[in-house]
Amino acid sequence: MFVLAVLRDTLKVVPTEFTKPREQALKDEINRKYANRVLHDVGLCILAHDLLEIDEGYVQHSEGWLWIKAKFRMVVFRPFRDEILVGTVRSANAAGIEATMGFFSDIRIPAEQMPEGSAYDASEGVWVWRYEGNDLFIDLDEPIRFRVLETAFLDASPPRPQIGDADSAPATHAPPFALVCSIADPGLGLLSWWD
Repeated sequence: MFVLAVLRDTLKVVPTEFTKPREQALKDEINRKYANRVLHDVGLCILAHDLLEIDEGYVQHSEGWLWIKAKFRMVVFRPFRDEILVGTVRSANAAGIEATMGFFSDIRIPAEQMPEGSAYDASEGVWVWRYEGNDLFIDLDEPIRFRVLETAFLDASPPRPQIGDADSAPATHAPPFALVCSIADPGLGLLSWWD
């Protein structure tokens, strides 16, 4: 679920941070710059783990900031394929379920990845798994266990303008990093089903 990613960057330390130990000032800047940000093909950055290399640093004329090149390790959320995770059901519609883990909410469980015999109940706004004559509801805000099928990264580069494309509809917002998951296997789904 969490991995250490090695990153390099030139970091800015402002004069108000000069009173701190250098390593602490750099970690604070790394966390300010990277924490809760998605790096393409890396994952969701959580916090700076440690510093591996630090250059001397330099101050450009006309600035009072100290610029330091650093190599560091960052704790990153990036589950691997087939990893089993637990979250909470956030919303449901005919296309599937969306779940959250508190710190990460772009988890999709598509309709085709529901247990066999599942159907969306539009009147209740929830999915129902019909198992051996029992209706097991997948209610909102319930803990749910799911298996990761895919980690999907969105290429966030700006689209090229198309000639004669002035009337096109605005693009829908897609998250930069999302998980596509399944609850179709035994042991997956609401935790209450397996107690």
